[in-house]
Amino acid sequence: MLQSELQVRVLSPERIIFRGPAKALGLPGELGYMTLLPGHTPMVAELGIGTLVLESGSTSAEKLFVSGGFVDVSRDAVTVLANVIEKPTEINVDRAKKALVRADEQLLQAKSGGVDVPRALSAKKRAEHRLEIAGATKSLH
Repeated sequence: MLQSELQVRVLSPERIIFRGPAKALGLPGELGYMTLLPGHTPMVAELGIGTLVLESGSTSAEKLFVSGGFVDVSRDAVTVLANVIEKPTEINVDRAKKALVRADEQLLQAKSGGVDVPRALSAKKRAEHRLEIAGATKSLH
C-alpha cells in the first residue's frame, strides 16, 4: 500500500533542520531539480546549489538554501544530508550581495585569464539563491 506522506529528515553537519512527515520535497540535484513524492523509487543523489522546498501540509511550503551534500530515498523515507543549509532568516543578505558583486567582477576579468571561472560561477549561483530565498533584491541600490 502506498503511503500518503514521506518521512523526511533534513540534516546539516551542525544540526537537524527538519524531522517529520511531508507531502513532497523539491530539491536541487547535481543533474537538475527533482521532486520527491511518496512511493518514489529508492535512490541516492548528489545535491547541487539551490532551493529546497519542503511541503509538510500543515503550513505553507518552507524554502531553504542548500549547497552540496546528498539525498537518500528508500521507500517513503528521505534523508537530506546538506553541506550547507540556511533558513531565510539565517541568510546574511549584505554578505550575499557582496559575494554576488565579487563573482560578477571575477567573471568580467575572466577574459584576461587567471580567474577560476567554475568557482566564480558557483559563488554567483550561491549568492543569487541566497538572495532569492531571503526575499532580497539582487540590486545594491
